[in-house]
Amino acid sequence: MDLRGKAALVTGGGTGLGRVISLAFAREGMNVAINYTKSEKEANETLADLRARGVRAIAVRADVSKAAEVKEMVDRVMQEFGRIDVLMNNAGTTVFVPFADLEGVSEDDWDRIMAVNVKGAWLCAKAVAPIMKRQGAGRIIQTTSISGLRAGGSSLPYSVSKAALTMLTRGLALALAPEITVNALAPGLIDTRWGRAWGEQDMLKAAADAPLKRLPSLEDCAEAVVLLAKNDSMTGQTIVVDAGRYMH
Repeated sequence: MDLRGKAALVTGGGTGLGRVISLAFAREGMNVAINYTKSEKEANETLADLRARGVRAIAVRADVSKAAEVKEMVDRVMQEFGRIDVLMNNAGTTVFVPFADLEGVSEDDWDRIMAVNVKGAWLCAKAVAPIMKRQGAGRIIQTTSISGLRAGGSSLPYSVSKAALTMLTRGLALALAPEITVNALAPGLIDTRWGRAWGEQDMLKAAADAPLKRLPSLEDCAEAVVLLAKNDSMTGQTIVVDAGRYMH
């Protein structure tokens, strides 16, 4: 798919990896809608950076775990751009609780993580799929994690949610073919607010343990997303960008 002049919707697009992905789409000449829930200040800063790159851009507040808000968001993007060619399901949440501490995860924690990370991606995909089908082509890309491919990460519910998102990617790829491809990016530990929550020593150790002796950069992750958006022959796939740690 030629991305120039196309439109992307990036959930969780105002901060961290979502911000870098949004800017990467803008460099390709795409108009970009960024979604946020709480980070309005950061979303507006990202919005200004996108517009400075000469593309049309909007910021839309919505809780992706709520169907009514997802519908309003998609309607708003369609009003502005008249099309949605790429959906980047990047919104996510977690808690930081060791796996062994089963009592440390509340029922509310579990439900919220599943609602945002899994249900939210499903709701967004369901909302844009008819639009992409009518257009004759589309891309859905999900931010999963190596925590969904092996047990590990910030918490047990987070790891389970990302494993579910990996299977959702494969299921949607079957359901929405041939017009729409559905793929996923699985980053390793990256330098975001969540990554820094692990602490400097853990981040240094993760880099030392990686075969490439570094952490993956946000830009490297964004480039993988652009590849998935452009490619016409990949679907149901998960690209791991983690400097080689998952091989262990």
